[in-house]
Amino acid sequence: MRTHRIHSCRQFLAAFGLLAANAAIGVEPVTLYERLGGEKVVAQFVDETINLTSTDPRSKRSFDKVNLVNLKKKIAEQICELTAGPCKYSGDPMKLVHKGLEITEAEFYLMVEHLRIAVGRAGVAEGPKNELLRILAPMKRDIVTR
Repeated sequence: MRTHRIHSCRQFLAAFGLLAANAAIGVEPVTLYERLGGEKVVAQFVDETINLTSTDPRSKRSFDKVNLVNLKKKIAEQICELTAGPCKYSGDPMKLVHKGLEITEAEFYLMVEHLRIAVGRAGVAEGPKNELLRILAPMKRDIVTR
């Protein structure tokens, strides 16, 4: 019993020492991109979001003649960059991309709802999901034009 306590105490001290050492050398906190699940999970929820939104009768008109494969790639790239992932967004500014599409507020919020569903299905926790939505929310002014 005493040997077990000594062993447990040593494990605790070792773990505490590692935490203190990490804090002392300034280990970076995990990025939002990593908390979202990284490349695989971001690609998964972007794919589902676009699939839902581009086939929903209430929003599909905005996706006519759009290369959905390229769109998914650009959105995943943009989310990666915005959440401190290793990517650099190579697409055009949101205002330019959405110019002339006459996206309504209802269509915008429908896509947000599809995103919430897809992120949840991908297993992302509420905290990172809400952080992502806060980062993306300001884009509304460049997307909604009608």
